[in-house]
Amino acid sequence: MVLPTMVTANVVPLEPEATAIDTVFEKLLSEIVSGVYPAGVRLPAERELSRQMSTSRPTLREALRRLNEWNLVEPRRGSGIVVRPYRDWSIEVIAAYMRYGKPQAMQPTLGRILIDMFAMRRAVVLEVIRLTAGRIPKGGTHGAKLAMARAWSLRDQPAYAREDFEVMRHLVEAAKFTPGLWLLNRVADIWIDAASSLRFMILAPPDYVQIHTKFFDLLERGESAAAVAHMTEYLERHDNKIVETLQLMEKP
Repeated sequence: MVLPTMVTANVVPLEPEATAIDTVFEKLLSEIVSGVYPAGVRLPAERELSRQMSTSRPTLREALRRLNEWNLVEPRRGSGIVVRPYRDWSIEVIAAYMRYGKPQAMQPTLGRILIDMFAMRRAVVLEVIRLTAGRIPKGGTHGAKLAMARAWSLRDQPAYAREDFEVMRHLVEAAKFTPGLWLLNRVADIWIDAASSLRFMILAPPDYVQIHTKFFDLLERGESAAAVAHMTEYLERHDNKIVETLQLMEKP
């Protein structure tokens, strides 16, 4: 894995196909997350804010609706749109926080948040494996094997990270564990977005194929406990190497 470069608070340029709503949303998102509008502050009135953003009021309203969905703002009777406290924000904010965030004295550093992201991703993936390992039918690893091959072929490219999640998605789908499938979808989007925000690539470890081939074999033999233990050791070992480096970067 290539470690992140310095994170800046500048607004990241959006793709050419970004809509006016996307542009306004990203601008307000960056200003809230970076502290331009701190918790408890009321945003300018709709007419004034639309003028500042050089946008229409319907476009502004849709951008504010999205911010409300992420628990960044809330409408208050008699007070307008108010910025919510940091502790109320939704997990969807994390990628933007890595791009624009300026942690206050009592808040974790960006490096600490990145370390915790690894732990959160690992915990979710391992719990989903634990819940589904015994439910995968004979031959149910076929789609995952194909996804593994695609992931390995993309091992030195940004697309690897999403294809790697596709391995687990196939297994969870084979187990007919729909809540786990939807949860993985969300975790994958957040994780990949955050990694992209920090400008580092998630690369496949050298033993990727070997580890996953054994994992699939254990699942096919019905040895679910051994399969869970196998992937637990693998994820912890590789994540710990990265976390050790990040912890060194955290030291003054």
